[in-house]
Amino acid sequence: MPKLKLKDKKASCQYGNYCRYYGYRNPDNEDNRLKVLAERPDLFNNKDVLDIGCNIGHVTFSVARDFGAKSVVGMDIDRKLINIARKNVQYYINDTAQSSSHLSPKKDFDLRNRNDSNCDNVTELLPMQHCPTKSVSNTLYEQFPFNVSFVQGNYVLESDLLLSLETCKFDVILCLSITKWLHLNWGDDGLKRAFKRMFAQLRPGGILVVEPQPWKSYGRRKTLTETICQNYKNILLKPPMFTDYLLNEVGFANCETLSMPHNPSKGFQRPLKLYRKPDILVTSKD
Repeated sequence: MPKLKLKDKKASCQYGNYCRYYGYRNPDNEDNRLKVLAERPDLFNNKDVLDIGCNIGHVTFSVARDFGAKSVVGMDIDRKLINIARKNVQYYINDTAQSSSHLSPKKDFDLRNRNDSNCDNVTELLPMQHCPTKSVSNTLYEQFPFNVSFVQGNYVLESDLLLSLETCKFDVILCLSITKWLHLNWGDDGLKRAFKRMFAQLRPGGILVVEPQPWKSYGRRKTLTETICQNYKNILLKPPMFTDYLLNEVGFANCETLSMPHNPSKGFQRPLKLYRKPDILVTSKD
């Protein structure tokens, strides 16, 4: 049997961290996932949101600017993408109606004051890296662009033991088109740990939004690295099993499937699934 040839030249994107991801996903500059999510205005309004695998921040900025979120944290494992996201804020300000004075591009603010470029400790992930000064109202800091921040790091914890250190800090967590990459790089155990961390970080009644890639798409990336190759062979928790695992093992109360966002490419036509954490957590008695 011939030896499997690994695609070493593409290993730099082994986490799905493609620099031009949104360019080929949304060739017409329209992300129809946002249109589907916009049909649920209650989902983000005045909520604290975490966007895992945010890439260059397109969805992160849109939720912060257009959906009324109180705060949005974009997180990605790739520091270069995070740096690009931080620079991209100006484009989203320029696209905003100039009638709101605090959104004017002439406003003297520096987003770096809210984003510590050396912050890698995602176990301490917080919506705001710095507290607002007394001269600026808290209301202003809940308005775009002051309600958005970015952090670089790996969301998959090194051990299940670290899950006990997590606290409820978000109302909504976005997990869009990243389950495959978590799965391939860290296997079943890593993906399960990530799902459990999402549950732990959500407040009671919070929502996890998942856009899972289909199993057939895994095979096209199975030779990126040796680790991915081995993990692919050992995966037992296939995407069709995610809902059962999240409801019966992790503890989510229910699952709702939203309408399928349209995309010119069938490969990007994936369902959006909403998993709700119970309003009251039931703890076992000794």
